[in-house]
Amino acid sequence: MAGPSPTKKKVKKKRLSKKRGKAPISARARWINRFIVAAAFVAMVASMTKFSHRDPIIEVLESEIDTQLSSREIRAAFDFETIDLEPTQRAQDEAMAKVPEYYRINEPRVSSQVEALRTQIAWMKEQRPNVRRAIAQALEAAPPGSGAEDLVTKAVHQHARELIGRAEVKLPFGDHVLALWLMPDKDSMPSLPESAPPAPESPEEAAEDTSPPDPFRPETLTFRTSDQMARLAEEGLGTVLRLGIRLPNLLPRDQNKQVAVLRDTPGADGQISTDTPYAEIMDPAAATEYLEAHLSQLAKNLAGEDDWEVLPDAAAPVAAAYITDTLRFDSVYTDGARERARKSVEPVMKKILASEKIQDGGSRWTAQTRSDARVYLDLLRGDTHPLAQFTSTLFAHAILVALALACLYRSIQLFRGDAGASEQTLFRLALLLIAGLLVLSRVAFYFEPTGFMVPVAACGILYAILANAGLASLVGLIAAALVSAQYGYDWRVLVVGAAMTLAGAFSIFRVRRRSDMASASIAATLAGGLAILAAILAMDKILDEATLRRLFLIGLNGGICLLAVPAVLSPLERLFGITTDITLLEYSDFNNELLGRLAVEAPGTSAHSRMLGDLAEAAADAIGANGLMARVCALYHDIGKMRRSEYFSENQNGYNIHDDLSPRMSARAIAAHVIQGAELAREYHLPKPIINGILEHHGTCLIGYFYQQAVSQQKHGDVSEDDFRYPGPKPQRPETAILMICDAVESGVRSIKNPNEERVRDFVDKIIAARSADRQFDDCNLTLKQLDIIAEVVSQRILSNLHTRVAYPPAREEERKMDNVIPMSGKME
Repeated sequence: MAGPSPTKKKVKKKRLSKKRGKAPISARARWINRFIVAAAFVAMVASMTKFSHRDPIIEVLESEIDTQLSSREIRAAFDFETIDLEPTQRAQDEAMAKVPEYYRINEPRVSSQVEALRTQIAWMKEQRPNVRRAIAQALEAAPPGSGAEDLVTKAVHQHARELIGRAEVKLPFGDHVLALWLMPDKDSMPSLPESAPPAPESPEEAAEDTSPPDPFRPETLTFRTSDQMARLAEEGLGTVLRLGIRLPNLLPRDQNKQVAVLRDTPGADGQISTDTPYAEIMDPAAATEYLEAHLSQLAKNLAGEDDWEVLPDAAAPVAAAYITDTLRFDSVYTDGARERARKSVEPVMKKILASEKIQDGGSRWTAQTRSDARVYLDLLRGDTHPLAQFTSTLFAHAILVALALACLYRSIQLFRGDAGASEQTLFRLALLLIAGLLVLSRVAFYFEPTGFMVPVAACGILYAILANAGLASLVGLIAAALVSAQYGYDWRVLVVGAAMTLAGAFSIFRVRRRSDMASASIAATLAGGLAILAAILAMDKILDEATLRRLFLIGLNGGICLLAVPAVLSPLERLFGITTDITLLEYSDFNNELLGRLAVEAPGTSAHSRMLGDLAEAAADAIGANGLMARVCALYHDIGKMRRSEYFSENQNGYNIHDDLSPRMSARAIAAHVIQGAELAREYHLPKPIINGILEHHGTCLIGYFYQQAVSQQKHGDVSEDDFRYPGPKPQRPETAILMICDAVESGVRSIKNPNEERVRDFVDKIIAARSADRQFDDCNLTLKQLDIIAEVVSQRILSNLHTRVAYPPAREEERKMDNVIPMSGKME
């Protein structure tokens, strides 16, 4: 057998590729598309932009804003933001409360205390001559052999007690400390002979010893250690006083008070501020302890490790007597810091919408209404060029719309998915929905200026029904963004519109009942209510009149969606030639005129179509395709057989007309039911998906039975396959490919003898393999995994349809004879 020539194969492939490819767009169609896009662009920009006309209210505001009562009601002509005084005041008070009280070191008091210490030290230095005399007298009166150091120490302590005992001298420390200050240096003390000199033995020796004894000179006594004490005392007292000392008594209100101490540190740049609790600042008792430790460290560094202990013991009591509180409250600096903190707080803003009331007529001005009116007046005064503002707004909206349309067109190209309509149709549908929504929104603005009543969700729900949910979400988001720009770029309108659109679009993924549209509108309303509550919680008060009003508007929005979606859906279907699941449901009714004719004129075909519909729907649903479309296409796929029902075996009653026809004529008669079915479908105005199902359910398959007959009869081998193939085209969607598989399986499975699961599955696999080898699935994007799922589902359904009944045992003879007896229910004995 000779196959078709290579030239014929090339011609055939070229012809099929033209059928599968996109039809070229004519110049007229391109101009029509451009006109539609331009018209939609102009309509969208025009509906978003309005000429901002200001009311002549400037003079009224200027004359009445400082009065007590307003003579007329004042409403905003446009959206603007103003300061919300009450929350702003609360925020400022909180910021001011966080600023601590500032205290400064009382330098005059520090200086006076240090000067008093110096005076005290100077007085002690003035006592040094008297100390020298007292020491000299004690040494002169001392018996021979006395220790000089003990005599000096006793003399100094005795003199100190005498000074303390005088009534005119009142010292803040005891005689022991004074004695330490009056004590001369050890290395300057005199040394006495251990015994008296021997008396001369004779007058001659006494006469010869004419040298006078070495007398003690008091001026040789030094007080370097006392001078070190003075330096330590002055330095330690100044240091401690400049650290800051609070009052000894801590009031209850000062227990948890936070303060900052400002110190003018010599040698440092600027002021050093330390934040600390007021209770942790040193009082005089704590300052005394700190002074003792500080002086001990200084004395150890100055005097070494031998005699450093005496220095702090003497200096600390003297310096501690002059410790006092040295902090003073700096009210000027504190007030300035709190004022800076108040000014650093960002004011809490609120938005006044167009047509919102600013001040009631005949009512008193409040601080808030007067502030709002002043802001509004400043905006009115500043708007001296409305035409320039209108022009800039127009260009801004034109750019925004252009970007939105470019994003929309590219997204439709990339994410079209399984949408049955073409890219141009989907783009035009989106243009019509968005432009219509913006025009409706502009009309609604003059009745309700907040934008919460604009049914953005209806746009998303309609697009989800007519195209798919993924693109519908994008279309809805673009529509919500443009509507929010239309209402002064109000982010709350964007959030509510986006939430309602997404909820509505994703809740209507499959439409099998008209109540599904109501469910989508309800879901969108609930999402919008939650979104506005979130926005209110973030920015405003939760319980006020504005909240209830916005919730009411969103409920009204959902009601508009509930009524608008069913009302607009049918006209949009007809206008764009899109078939939805609701339309398919209407055509699945067996009381349809065409299906009724099929049942009467070709009963075998009708039964076959119904069984095929169940198979195709189950297989389509299993792979995520549109099972409803597959079932409806199955019901109508063979309506062309009504023209010549006797040509098909399921409608024959014994006589086979093909016995009298040549194989080529029989093949043409069989293939003609596809074209005749499409013509009949167009005559009854069936939707395009059903017509495509009729044309594609056989694809370009070979009518194998008659082709083999022709080959066997034709001895010269000039039989062409093209004469024995269906006209096509090949299946373009998964649903029509499933219809092709199920049609072949349902027709041929009855020829299997003793069917079981293995034989049926093997038969289904052979059918799929044969169609795949014939490249019938090239244009429908079916994967190998999906084909395997289809084979599994179809096999199981075929087996359930081919089940056999249990054979009843033959009736007993006596029962067969009793034909006139009515059998009773229950157990038969």
